[in-house]
Amino acid sequence: MRLGAPLTGDPVLASPGLPALLLLDQNIRTAGALPTFASSLGRARLSVLSQRRVTPLTLDFGITDRIAVGVTVPLVRTYVRESFTFDTAGHGNLGLNPLLSDAGAAAQYATFFTQFDGALAAAACPDVSSCPPGFLSEARAAHDALRQAVYGTGTGGGAPFLPVAGSEGAAAVDSQIARIQRELQATYGDSTFGGTFLFPADTIDAATFTTALTDSTLGFGTRPFADTPQNERFWLGDVEVAARVQAVRTASYLATVGFVWRLGTGHQRSAGDPLALDAGDGQTDLEGELVQELTLWRRLWLNLSLRGALQRPGERERRVAPSAAFLVRPQLAAPLTWDPGDYVAVDFAPMYRFHPWFAAGFTFGYFARGEDRYTYRTAQDSIDLATRVGVALPASLLDGGTATHRSRVGITASYVGPVFETGFAAERTVSAGAGRVPAAWTFRLVLRAKRKLF
Repeated sequence: MRLGAPLTGDPVLASPGLPALLLLDQNIRTAGALPTFASSLGRARLSVLSQRRVTPLTLDFGITDRIAVGVTVPLVRTYVRESFTFDTAGHGNLGLNPLLSDAGAAAQYATFFTQFDGALAAAACPDVSSCPPGFLSEARAAHDALRQAVYGTGTGGGAPFLPVAGSEGAAAVDSQIARIQRELQATYGDSTFGGTFLFPADTIDAATFTTALTDSTLGFGTRPFADTPQNERFWLGDVEVAARVQAVRTASYLATVGFVWRLGTGHQRSAGDPLALDAGDGQTDLEGELVQELTLWRRLWLNLSLRGALQRPGERERRVAPSAAFLVRPQLAAPLTWDPGDYVAVDFAPMYRFHPWFAAGFTFGYFARGEDRYTYRTAQDSIDLATRVGVALPASLLDGGTATHRSRVGITASYVGPVFETGFAAERTVSAGAGRVPAAWTFRLVLRAKRKLF
């Protein structure tokens, strides 16, 4: 799946990536008694290129010829290139919520719902046998669905779009409102509810979609689709402090045991930007490693690295929604305690020594990480979120799709001289499972110089 898939298609229909459209479908089906209604934004294409480049500056100090300590400071460049095109001609059936574009819409909706509320509150049936069964329940359900479609749930949000005037969904709602008004007048003698429901006049285009994208009241509260600004591309990653011991050293075999303490200094992306990249985890990791080198027949050089980490809990703000959700309203944001899953990694590189200083070969890697665990920092944080969105949401919604495993293959070359060392590797993810894993290339270039101090 490409990064821009949730907003690419002909037409773009309601999907798990756009919860606001799923909610709108539900409300229009109820208010219009139209069970087949499906919202559509129209033909669109979101193209995304995502890059994360890390330049780790490492200084190691050899205490003895077998024990070394060091520190690594990663400089991280994150860059996301985004291009969004929209063509709604003959495809879409949605328009921008008039509250976002029409200055008089707020008053018109207020009048409509005041009349509707009053008519339902005044409706009383003196003779039960003469009143249509279930009518008032049906009318109240239509009222609540329309209010939710206009204002969102809870204290607001999640209602950026409505069916465009003249579409099948709008016509069905108009028909139901007219039927409710006739029944209220004929059966209950109430003629105070005579207003019409306001629908947008035009379908969505690139400009109005950007309005919904950036609005923080009814829309998604995120930035427009555009390239990462220059001042947001360079960050400090998670600084590492390490100690390594060469436990075994023979003429043909070396085994080094290491310990890495990774500090939570990395920059975390904005909770509201679905395409932004983290510069680091922002929490503490404790990693152990075992690196082994075996030389056979003076030419075959086998390298095996085993790593495992305990990732310690940290805090971050996220919008509480399933991992499949792409655009999520800002009212879902909450401060959370985050316990990332622990991981293990295996890397194997069989290489052939063409010269005592130069070797080349292949790489095979496997990485697996457990599921993350999210919880609310306090019970009040959970209550505040439920108040904003109108329903209690477990923080564990964010856990799904965070466990991952992947396999990579690639090529590598290494030069190890008496003073300078360099290495290059190019690896491609060839298989993955569980959560979302980028089908990406990874390139590594290593440059190292050694100096004897005394």
